Amino acid sequence: MNIFSKNNIALLPKPGSPDIIVYLPFAGYATVVDLAELSCLESAISETSRSHISPHLAEIIGKLNKDTVHLRETPRTVDGMRSLMLLPNNKCNFKCSYCYSAKGRTNGEISPGILKSGLAYFLNPQRANNERLSISVLGGGEPLLSWKILRPALEYALSMSAKRTKACPISLVTNGSIYSDEIASFCINNNISISVSFDILPDVQDMQRGHWKEVSDNINRFAEAGIDVALNTVISDRNVARMVEMVEHLLIHNHLVKKVSFKTLIAKNYFQDIESRCKYYESFISNFFKAKKVADKHGIWLTCSYMNTCITLTDRYCHGKFVITADGDISVCHTVGSKHDDLYDQFVFGHIDELTGQVTIDDNKLSKILRHDVYHNASCEDCPARWHCAGGCYADHFHIDKKEHEAYCESMRHFLAYYLIYKYKL
Repeated sequence: MNIFSKNNIALLPKPGSPDIIVYLPFAGYATVVDLAELSCLESAISETSRSHISPHLAEIIGKLNKDTVHLRETPRTVDGMRSLMLLPNNKCNFKCSYCYSAKGRTNGEISPGILKSGLAYFLNPQRANNERLSISVLGGGEPLLSWKILRPALEYALSMSAKRTKACPISLVTNGSIYSDEIASFCINNNISISVSFDILPDVQDMQRGHWKEVSDNINRFAEAGIDVALNTVISDRNVARMVEMVEHLLIHNHLVKKVSFKTLIAKNYFQDIESRCKYYESFISNFFKAKKVADKHGIWLTCSYMNTCITLTDRYCHGKFVITADGDISVCHTVGSKHDDLYDQFVFGHIDELTGQVTIDDNKLSKILRHDVYHNASCEDCPARWHCAGGCYADHFHIDKKEHEAYCESMRHFLAYYLIYKYKL
């Protein structure tokens, strides 16, 4: 481990410059030095005498032990889990080209009994007491196809949440194909937000997901009704160079939407080789920050998975989710919601009995899953992004090999450099 890591100092090349970004994650501080200053800084840290260093370097050293940003630590038991994800069915009315859950597609739908038992367990006022919990309803399949089951379940969740000390925000993730005044009114009256999976540009949406006009119109109807609508947009080779165009398109066609998340593709089968993967990552990062500049100008909060990791310091990329599947299983990740999914055996750590309502948790298995963190991943030890990426997505470690993962890690460091320039105006 080098001297900078020991003192929680991260070094990153400044893109387009010979200079170095010096980043102190726990002090919430970043600055730029040239190579001569960097050499002096290393000497000043290791020596007791610092009488000849510049004010710039003295400022860096002075902040070394001034921790102002706290590490978000992962709860290691089910009682500490704070995010519930509900997959009410395994059926869908779309056939998206990049769907992660297509293998698990059936006509299966969760039973009201399983749903109520799972919500009662998660929202028990004695569980994760004094913690802020959240509930997301998503796929699986298209959740609004199960609205008749969902509505009474959400009413029950709201009544249970009222017994807790802190509010429990609820969100619905949908493909945008279904709209009704009833759904809109229910969401408005109960402060439920809606997130729509939508690829924004007509030609890209119609090629990858279909139904552009239908979905765009429904987005506007939900937004015009007063609902907080966000968009989840998958970035593929077809639109990676068109991010600015996507933001500008929103300003015309979906102008009430003020929250957008661009999602990278990681899957092994999408890239022909390691070179095409690296090229995609590089293009994503450079185009994202161009789009971010336009979005900021127009009051749109544009984010992505890279950005979300840069915002906080944590010991694990994902703190684990309490995911209730349509079959009554409990998974740690929403991408594993069916017995047909490849990682079912590795990710499912519990079950809800339909007859008795009993919730059974395999504590040893959950503990093993949650050990995938920054402390148990040797490749994280000297990485400048270690307290942001924190070992990376657990599921991705099963889907991509070592070289592909190293390519992602390099892209994470590259994004962090751009983020620090953006945040600290370097």
